[in-house]
Amino acid sequence: MKVVRTRFAPSPTGFLHVGGIRTALFNYLLANQRGGQFILRLEDTDRQRFVPEAIEQIVDGLAWLGLKPDDGFWISGGTPQNIDYIQSNRQKSGTYQKLADKLVGDGLAYYSPTTTKELENLRLQASKAKKPFLYRRVIDGNNSDKLLPNVPIRLNIEALKRTNVEWQDEIRGKFADSLTNIEDFIIIKSDGFPTYNFANVIDDHQMNISHIIRGEEFISSTGKYGLLYDIFKWNRPKFIHLPVINGSDGKKLSKRTGDTNVLEYRDKGYLPEALLNFLALLGWNPGDGSTQEIFSRDELVKAFSLKAVNKSPAIFDQKRLDWINGQYIRQLTIDKLFVLSQSFWPKQSKHFDDSYKKAVLALVQERLKFLAELPQLTNFFFEDLPIDHKLITNHKQLSKLSKDELKSFLRSAKQILLKSDFSVTDLTNKLNELLKITGQKPVVLFSLIRIASTQASASPQLADTLAVLGKERSLKRIESTVNEV
Repeated sequence: MKVVRTRFAPSPTGFLHVGGIRTALFNYLLANQRGGQFILRLEDTDRQRFVPEAIEQIVDGLAWLGLKPDDGFWISGGTPQNIDYIQSNRQKSGTYQKLADKLVGDGLAYYSPTTTKELENLRLQASKAKKPFLYRRVIDGNNSDKLLPNVPIRLNIEALKRTNVEWQDEIRGKFADSLTNIEDFIIIKSDGFPTYNFANVIDDHQMNISHIIRGEEFISSTGKYGLLYDIFKWNRPKFIHLPVINGSDGKKLSKRTGDTNVLEYRDKGYLPEALLNFLALLGWNPGDGSTQEIFSRDELVKAFSLKAVNKSPAIFDQKRLDWINGQYIRQLTIDKLFVLSQSFWPKQSKHFDDSYKKAVLALVQERLKFLAELPQLTNFFFEDLPIDHKLITNHKQLSKLSKDELKSFLRSAKQILLKSDFSVTDLTNKLNELLKITGQKPVVLFSLIRIASTQASASPQLADTLAVLGKERSLKRIESTVNEV
């Protein structure tokens, strides 16, 4: 059998977003599942939209996610490993020009010096005649079979002597594109660089790519790629087009609905394993009736199959990503979570030792969805927050109590907590004893003590929270609340 070689070929015209990562992941999974190779190629021939810093972002994003290529312009570290996988270097070597010149020599392509203004006039004429505009060599005589400087080269569709091009998608089945709908598209631009339509076919063939996995938006162009494979008499790779990713609103994924720079997820404290797990389920499922949602990387590689890739749009559900990331966080040891959390602690935490912070982390681990939530969930452990009266007045049960009742309950709490050794077990016993003394329900008494000791709308279990805060700080905060109620 032919060795499976897949490729991820980002263009540095912008930063790598989650849609691109999903494409890279599926290529990575198939290559590893079939014992093949995953290739990374940089398609940087669009010099007008070229963003130099995007290259570093692409490398950093893939490195963070652990999608390490077997070969490509980057394998490890931040410097190029094989410059032949950078299209601009291949362009300098004449790779694309030689093949374009061969097509011109065979009468299958031509130099087209038609200016942008002339093209616009042709489009305007077609519009006035209420006809679709399709550029062909016969439209005007402004073309040549001879080498012309700074002039694009177009493929000559009519010279192909065929009416359509058929191609197969491994997920969606057969397609047939009529050549009456394909114009004489540019293969070499006026700046000497190849167009994407031309370069990606040549690269995929010369790099022995066996499977091309990319987004659904490329379906409309695949007929052109099929033509070029046939013209050069090259065997076609297998085509796979992944379903589009929509936002939770059912519309095309946007920055507002999750399609952001992939490193923003790193900076918010999402775990790379969790993000990959989530993205794998956008357009794929095991297909065996399983309800499994949490997959290790090895499990994804083992379970992945092209037959289980869906055709219908996938939905980017932020809540689902948060849930999956939370599951991964809960699987971590406290020591590992502590290491990952270093850059996410609130500023005041610098005044506390590691053992205290680990104790805090153990309390909030079950509630963390992503690490950037740490300041919001833990700030009261590190500083005395100003008393927020709304926490009581907006509480359904506490708002019914008078100031005297609130003060009385807090004083009773302070008296009984003074007798505690502040172990979780003893605090639990003392709090239950307080319920009997006051005759109040936990929703009233425990909520009041929690607000007084944390000034937060939510916290971990009360006894656990008090134990970590310690006796002195807990009682001081309760007394301060008594004085200000």
